[in-house]
Amino acid sequence: MQDRGEQTVQRIVEAAGVIIARDGYTGATTPEIQRLAQVSRGGFYHHFDSKEQVGDAILAHQNTYFQQVAEQTASGPVPEFWLQALIDISHHYTAGLLEDPVLRAAVRLSIEPGPYQTAESYAGPLGAVTAVLESAREADELQDHVEPVETSRTIVGCYSGVQMLSLALAERDGLHQQVSAMWSLTMPGLARAAVLTRLRLGAPRPSGAARRR
Repeated sequence: MQDRGEQTVQRIVEAAGVIIARDGYTGATTPEIQRLAQVSRGGFYHHFDSKEQVGDAILAHQNTYFQQVAEQTASGPVPEFWLQALIDISHHYTAGLLEDPVLRAAVRLSIEPGPYQTAESYAGPLGAVTAVLESAREADELQDHVEPVETSRTIVGCYSGVQMLSLALAERDGLHQQVSAMWSLTMPGLARAAVLTRLRLGAPRPSGAARRR
């Protein structure tokens, strides 16, 4: 169980996530974060010296997410296709963005001009995608010209653009469909033909979901 201090930190970070995802880093103010988190000014500054420290915590949340993805991928059972695992990871992350304002805020921090538009902000997703692509290459799933590090930059860049456009057009409910469309355009340039025909580009069915007739 979390102690009161941990609970307060979590409330502050989640409140900051909601506000930054909506208004951006520049538009977010510490008084508004304090109000939404229901903490006093003193309570806020007891845990965070500045808004930038809250931004650091939001990016740390995203890095933890992708570190867990990398660890689970490395330690879990070998998938039938690593490229299918990559597609599923992208849809799992998409579900996280739809549900978790802190993850949405991390994306907004990394794509908007400001202190977080840095290589460090992208280290987590680039590392996770590269690791899966390296495994796909070892399994001979990739076409000969595909280089994992360069390809991970293209994939992460495409995904960031898709996510940013969905925000601008207020079409977040269709984000899974847009991610599937991204894969339909990019995967033919990555996967060997025998692998491509066996990949599912859409979101995986929920675990235990039954098919209704």
